[in-house]
Amino acid sequence: MENQVNDPELVQNTEKGALEKQTEAVESQVQKDPVSTDTQLVDNKINSANLEELVEFLEKELKFEKWFESRNTIQKIIDQFEATFNTVLQDKKKEFLDDGGNSIDFFFKPPAKEKYDTLLREYRQKKRKHYQEVEQSQKVNQERKEQIIDEIKELIGKDDNINQLYNAFKNLQDSWYKSGPAPRAVNNSLWQTYKHHVERFYDFIHLNRELRAKDYEHNYNEKLKIIEKAEELAALSDVVKAGRDLDVLHRLWKEDLGPVAPENREELWKRFQAATHEIHKKKQEYYKNFESIQKENLAAKEVLIKEMKAISETSQETHNQWQKAINKLLELREQFKQIGPVPKSDSKRTWAEFRDVSKEFNQRKNTFYRELKNIQREHIKTAKILLEEVQSILNSENWREQSNRMKTIQKEWKNIGPIPKKLVIKLRKQFFDQCNLYFERLKSGYQKLNEEETPQYESRKEYLKTLESETAPNSFDAFLDFLDNHWKEWIEMDDLNEQIITPLNNEFQKIFNKKINSLDASIEEKNQIIFEIKIRCFKGNTNDLNDELMTIKARYEKVITEINQLENNLEFFNDKSESNPLFKEVNEKLDTLNSKAQGYRDQLTQLRQELRLIKNQEEANNTDKEEPTETDSSPS
Repeated sequence: MENQVNDPELVQNTEKGALEKQTEAVESQVQKDPVSTDTQLVDNKINSANLEELVEFLEKELKFEKWFESRNTIQKIIDQFEATFNTVLQDKKKEFLDDGGNSIDFFFKPPAKEKYDTLLREYRQKKRKHYQEVEQSQKVNQERKEQIIDEIKELIGKDDNINQLYNAFKNLQDSWYKSGPAPRAVNNSLWQTYKHHVERFYDFIHLNRELRAKDYEHNYNEKLKIIEKAEELAALSDVVKAGRDLDVLHRLWKEDLGPVAPENREELWKRFQAATHEIHKKKQEYYKNFESIQKENLAAKEVLIKEMKAISETSQETHNQWQKAINKLLELREQFKQIGPVPKSDSKRTWAEFRDVSKEFNQRKNTFYRELKNIQREHIKTAKILLEEVQSILNSENWREQSNRMKTIQKEWKNIGPIPKKLVIKLRKQFFDQCNLYFERLKSGYQKLNEEETPQYESRKEYLKTLESETAPNSFDAFLDFLDNHWKEWIEMDDLNEQIITPLNNEFQKIFNKKINSLDASIEEKNQIIFEIKIRCFKGNTNDLNDELMTIKARYEKVITEINQLENNLEFFNDKSESNPLFKEVNEKLDTLNSKAQGYRDQLTQLRQELRLIKNQEEANNTDKEEPTETDSSPS
């Protein structure tokens, strides 16, 4: 009997409807493809995209159901992002150094880079998980295939009913192809072993000739279906889709179907080739027209580049003028990107011109806003000096005698030039709160409350002394209860002004931090309590909360850098299995760092929530102040 990759009943059971299923899968994939259906179009899109667009492409690809099949496209996006970012980074660094900055102080990480790092980390984790799942699945498949071979061997020589034996054999064949691939190292040897015992079974039941005829017939019918599908594709208007689906059909023809009877081979192949030729002819015509479209795109892009140059060369002297120019340039940039690909010979040139004019405009814009920023820094400095003077007057013994100076300070404040919007709101609030406090004190005959505050201060100091000598519980939960009880007592004590209560809160925090050292808990649990105490002591203090937020953010970014480095290292492992001790060690370290990063993310979320609550409360208080109050007419 001749050796065959496909035996008859196997083909009948496993390949029936294969053409329809595979072509449907291809069509479904095309519909879900977030970038493009054509390799050249994909490359053009990626090569002409900016950082934000590349991040968007990457995010879409990772959400794609069949993301692993798009890994070549994903890698192109990653490579292009790295190249583009490095170019931008060098430009930013040059600007920084040209402006007098020190190389060691340079830092540049736009939002697009942060999101890219997150997506890249997600992609690498997905790949690692995918390979682990594939490895495990292939081991299971290997075991099942070995079992099937053993069961086929057991059928050979059995003195049972032929029909029963043959039905059992067909079921085993079906199971073989449904079992999926085994590990590459053993897959071929398993196949050869399987094929050998299949042939032995055929010989055993003496049905070689009949089965071969069945095989030929089945393959003939399946190849007819392929031909008919190819002829349908030849009639499609979407030649790109037709060409892509044709590749699938050729793969099915060559790899998934066995031979037909010799007298039918030439006839079928000629008919298949005719349909193939028709599709290729249409593709050639399409790309002829495509070249014409590319030339039109080139002309349109060159017009936009001229308009962008005109804007870039126009003088803008005010913030409003610059904003109008920026918006117009962004509009033209977007139009440029919406235009399709240009001829390959002009692609690099047009992109370079587009990039250069954008770069020139940005350099002029950055120079303007850098100078504006320097001016604003002086205005901020002046504002802070005036604010500090008001605070100094409020704390002075002869504050009552400073009313004329306070009025002069208010006039000087009005003459301060522009300050960034976010900061001016904060500074303005602080300044007028202090000024209002001064004149309210002046109006009400306010006297310093040092004498009243003294007993309250001494009472809190005595409480802290008692707390320091008290023994804290060792268990985590009991310690939390201990903290809650003392904090409740602490905040229910008489209020003191912020300048006095802040150092007392710090003392409270230090005492508890010492007690935490003897706590029977993990480092993570201890850090959790320390953080919780900080948040409580910072309650209502925006500056302290912001400082803590920046500290936690720096720690988080350091951990993320370590994670990225380890994930990069993983890419160089040839053996990505758990049996590799070094690969396993790196994965375990990654798990630890990811857990640590999550802890920092939780802390950042809590800090931002606290700051948001303060802001909302301040806005609500301001609203209450602005609304007129009705006279209380209730009886006394």
